[in-house]
Amino acid sequence: MDKKQKLPYTGKGKLINSGEFSGLDSEEAKKRIVEKLEKLGLGKKKVTYRLRDWNISRQRYWGTPIPVVYCEKCGTVPVDEKDLPVKLPLDVEFTGHGNPLATSESFVNTTCPKCGGPAKRETDTMDTFFDSSWYFLRFCDPKNDQAPFDKEKANYWMPVDIYIGGIEHAVLHLLYARFFEKFLKDLGLVDYEEPFTKLITQGMVLKKWVSIRKLLQGLGLDENATVGELLEKLKEKGYLKETP
Repeated sequence: MDKKQKLPYTGKGKLINSGEFSGLDSEEAKKRIVEKLEKLGLGKKKVTYRLRDWNISRQRYWGTPIPVVYCEKCGTVPVDEKDLPVKLPLDVEFTGHGNPLATSESFVNTTCPKCGGPAKRETDTMDTFFDSSWYFLRFCDPKNDQAPFDKEKANYWMPVDIYIGGIEHAVLHLLYARFFEKFLKDLGLVDYEEPFTKLITQGMVLKKWVSIRKLLQGLGLDENATVGELLEKLKEKGYLKETP
């Protein structure tokens, strides 16, 4: 074919071949089309927000402990700033069921920061999205032991020139990161609004994957098997070899 083919235009502009809406710019056309649909009883205007209410608590060990205690007398009380950060305990049991932090009595049982009476710690940890929403700011000032980061250093190094990541980040992690930055700007902790200047998303590499359930069945183990038992079976089958 000698005739050149043009790709569909997806940017803003004026509508063509659209009947009564032809010649209108994109924004005006959207309003008029919605008005027509509402008048005909065929639809109505609706705003869909991608950033929605977010439950940040998780029943996991890997995560930042939520710095809150529960006191029968005082109710829900935040941990004093001088006692932060709350560190993860080492005496936990990983059973595959329930909340790991709840198995550590030394962690759960504490005193109320307000009245000094007996209290219980929150055993949920924060979702890892909570940490990944601002980790890049710590890179600007990694040795600061008085604050998460220094405002002057953050303003010097930020925003990030190019962010490279999976496309799935665009509607999860990156939205949370932008929300955090705008929140920090409102608090006066940074002077800019957007954390990333440019986003480049790479594709996903798809290949066969190993089902842990099928792997365990093939080794004669069930889902309650320990890591030690799994390693022994893998050695027996010749999949793992001792390091000389």
